[in-house]
Amino acid sequence: MEKEKTILVVDDSKANLTLAKQALEDYYQVSLVPSGSMALRYLEKHVPSLILLDINMPEMDGLETLRQIRMLEEGGDIPVIFLTSRTDPETEVSCLRLGASDFIGKPFVPEVMRSRIARTLELEDYRRRAEKRAKRFENIALTDGLTGLWNRSYLTTKIHEVLARGSQAAYLIVDVDHFKSVNDKLGHIKGDEVLKRIAHMMAEAFPDDIVARLGGDEFVIFIENPPENDKLSSRITKFQTWVNDDLKNSANGIPTLSIGVAFAPQDGDSMETLYDKADRALYYVKKEGRNNFRFYTSTLPSKQAQTERPDTESQDVQELLQQLKEPGTIRGAYWQEYEPFLAIFRFIERMISRSDGTFCVMLVTMVDSNGNKLENDLLQEGMDTLFSTIQNTLRKGDVFTKLSSTQYVVMLPSANAEKGGQVAAKRLESAFAEANQDESVRIKIDLTMLDLLERA
Repeated sequence: MEKEKTILVVDDSKANLTLAKQALEDYYQVSLVPSGSMALRYLEKHVPSLILLDINMPEMDGLETLRQIRMLEEGGDIPVIFLTSRTDPETEVSCLRLGASDFIGKPFVPEVMRSRIARTLELEDYRRRAEKRAKRFENIALTDGLTGLWNRSYLTTKIHEVLARGSQAAYLIVDVDHFKSVNDKLGHIKGDEVLKRIAHMMAEAFPDDIVARLGGDEFVIFIENPPENDKLSSRITKFQTWVNDDLKNSANGIPTLSIGVAFAPQDGDSMETLYDKADRALYYVKKEGRNNFRFYTSTLPSKQAQTERPDTESQDVQELLQQLKEPGTIRGAYWQEYEPFLAIFRFIERMISRSDGTFCVMLVTMVDSNGNKLENDLLQEGMDTLFSTIQNTLRKGDVFTKLSSTQYVVMLPSANAEKGGQVAAKRLESAFAEANQDESVRIKIDLTMLDLLERA
């Protein structure tokens, strides 16, 4: 019968080593060494199941040997039973403090020795099984049940640890576009397969980073000490292309990925602040048409908050006006997302149709020095500069929104003649030229009057 357990016996007495081997060799593999220093050398290459250790040895006694054993990488968990003729309480306390499992008196009785060893090994096996089971439950508590990625709890803890070290980091929110359509058209089982597939590819593409699922179709990639922005952009683009190509076959090309990126410490110093900034960048990607990524910048508009009606039965006019007023001081042109912008446009159009008034519509397009489409590596910074220029240069009564990845559209309700629109266009061109740092980036402005549109 194969002997699974190994017992290391450490004793300076050859007679005791021989007796111990005779008592144990039918049940265990037995290794014998005559000193503490030789025991330490043995442990450099082997990890026994249990150590029988004599207390009274020359040069290095059993207590010092055990201290040295506990300092070894693999020595902390090996159960140790002392062989001793000393039974005073002081000696027992010293042994127990060092982590001894039991004592066997000298001269030892073979049956007693075997019984105590068997009990100690049984307790050690139970401890290891319990530790393994606890570790498994811990992993279950910290991982996502569907994808096997880390969950929000683990992610939050690790982000706190990284930021506490003062490390720089990138926080990427990855959202699956059109995931509801996957469930509706292909079924929820297929939807789960898509999430698991994306999770697997995400973990493979970012093997050294923390990849987690927040819930639903939303994931996070957290990168400590990320590369420069251009290299990170290239890495994200490569990942998105890989996933999109894969999903063309596995999910009929329905889903794609949108990604918002925030950086620590400049954009946030906690899980909550980084999530908020990355979510704002993600929201912007969604509004631009999805299937892209965006780094957070302070020029990005905040997501429109839902304003609830006050919980009251009645109000007077002054209270109502106070609640309707926009908080803060409005400076420059008024930014709106595309859908609210359309509502404002249609409202003004109706007002114009009931009067002789008119207003100007301005289309601003980013182009290169030759008037052609701008390259992607120049586009984002140029659009950020243009956003700030429009907001700070035009008047409070003007409203603007993003029309495409290269264009903003502006309403100039207070421009009651075409000349007013031209003045605003020249002012905007001049301000952009001053703010823009790249001569290869320019803007092209097209103007039209709403009343001319209606007559056409």
